Amino acid sequence: MFKTHLMFSFLLALILYKYFDLSPYLFIVILVLAGTLPDIDHSKSFIGRRFFIISWIANLFFGHRKLIHSLFFALFIALLIKIFFNNYYIPFIIGYSCHLLLDGLTKQGVRIFYPLKFRIYGFVKTNGIVEKMFLVVLAVANVIYIVKYIL
Repeated sequence: MFKTHLMFSFLLALILYKYFDLSPYLFIVILVLAGTLPDIDHSKSFIGRRFFIISWIANLFFGHRKLIHSLFFALFIALLIKIFFNNYYIPFIIGYSCHLLLDGLTKQGVRIFYPLKFRIYGFVKTNGIVEKMFLVVLAVANVIYIVKYIL
């Protein structure tokens, strides 16, 4: 679910931004956006509905959880970011990889090395009770972290 990716990415960004010599605000924004971006290849996803044309084209050419959900694609985009925006590829690759990791915990899984057939998958049903409980834990963790370390 978008919310799970968002909360997980945000928590990770809050924890990690201080370890990099980058603008903390840009670090957090890039990591969170990258953590939600791979679902652009599904027109019914939160991000896919907002960028329908891009989503439709991505799904038409690549399908859902295929090329755009691979480390190869993530590394290619990270390289482009490195070339044009220096070290801001770091929050991008962290966020994007976290999305792939979370998708790898689902029953559907993800072909992380697409086009290779290797798939990682777990036991979590997308939008099921386990994911919803995890989302609550993430939300609470975000609030606690903000209160304890930022405010």
